[in-house]
Amino acid sequence: MRLRRASMGLAVLFLLAWLAAGAAAVEYAGNDRDTVLGVSEGAMSPRRTSVSYGSRVEETALGDFVADAFRIETGAAVAVVCGGHLKESLPGGELTKTSVYAVFEEDHTVGVAELPVSLFFEILEHAVGQTAIDEAERIDPNSGFDGFPQVSGFRFTYDVSQPTGERVREVTLDDGRSLSATDQGTVTMAAPGDLLRGELGFTMLRGTAYSEVGTQAELLAAYIASRPGEISRPDTGRIQAVGTADNSIYRSLGIGKFLPYMILIALLVTLPRQKNRERNMDGTFTRRPAKAP
Repeated sequence: MRLRRASMGLAVLFLLAWLAAGAAAVEYAGNDRDTVLGVSEGAMSPRRTSVSYGSRVEETALGDFVADAFRIETGAAVAVVCGGHLKESLPGGELTKTSVYAVFEEDHTVGVAELPVSLFFEILEHAVGQTAIDEAERIDPNSGFDGFPQVSGFRFTYDVSQPTGERVREVTLDDGRSLSATDQGTVTMAAPGDLLRGELGFTMLRGTAYSEVGTQAELLAAYIASRPGEISRPDTGRIQAVGTADNSIYRSLGIGKFLPYMILIALLVTLPRQKNRERNMDGTFTRRPAKAP
């Protein structure tokens, strides 16, 4: 009886450990797995660090880099990567196919679809709709979502304090064009196949036609191999969350920097008016009569 209980206990512990570990990263089994594709100046991680909540919660350098690979290798105007697809860090130093493939939890196919701009906005709304703020009015690091976007070809702002479906504020393409949800045009988007099929809650994409162009790892490997010189981390700043204690609408507009100057201008404008007014006995002001010519 004791032996049976011990065996059951070990089985439970093994199951819990397996669940905690999550799905394994993609393993590349080709004979050229140790071939060096490129050299990186430093590691890029999808996990929570001292400077980021991770790819399932906010923008990361790794997410930007992978999204760049999808966009450039497919020729699409924009690309969206699911943050939850990123499993392991892309290491610093020499990058082999083994290390590149291990970035992904699963090697999903990547497709390209031509979408109405209005549908593109719906995708972004759903992608950031799970993000929450905590009691301190900051991004809740536990509100991660596998479909949180890592993007390329554009930048956008969303207000996390607003209801889901009403958060996306500004979308600007890399060529400087601003998009609106009411625009009548289309945009070509590269994205993982599961997103394009309407999974992860992206139901607005069910039935959408798209062309498969390779797998996530294949595109990332090709992108790295095509880059001359040492690979540097992309600068973040493509996704800006406002509506938090750290980044209110007021701060995002940069008003704080100009407030002292605005007050000074207001005073300078007011002073000449005061010179032409005189105080009455009751404390009120009346305009002085103009001097005769």
